[in-house]
Amino acid sequence: MLKNKPSGVAHVAIPTDEPEATVAFYEDLGFTRLVDGGIRGMLQCGSCVIEYYPRRQDAKPIGNIDHIALTCENLDEAYEEIVAKGHKLISDGIESNQTFAPLTNRFFLFKGPNGEKIEFCKVG
Repeated sequence: MLKNKPSGVAHVAIPTDEPEATVAFYEDLGFTRLVDGGIRGMLQCGSCVIEYYPRRQDAKPIGNIDHIALTCENLDEAYEEIVAKGHKLISDGIESNQTFAPLTNRFFLFKGPNGEKIEFCKVG
């Protein structure tokens, strides 16, 4: 078992070809815009967060969950544990982006046993 286990679900990611319709649908369910990047962003309702973004390739079905992101306080240590356990990494090590600027979003991705993508992330 991981010593540096996740502490919760950060978000669920859904690719879309119609970001406006996606936002309208989830806003109708009670979600509000957490991050608004036009064709990509994040919507929140309570502790539930949904990330939406353009589909990356035609072969990927619209609306299918792309990945499950889990928050992790000790990201560097968790990364070392995942590598040591031999899980197949999808990301190029620990990556970062400015989704939550001025805060930095650090993350890494690996495959689960069914081919699902798992992301461990930390915003700070």
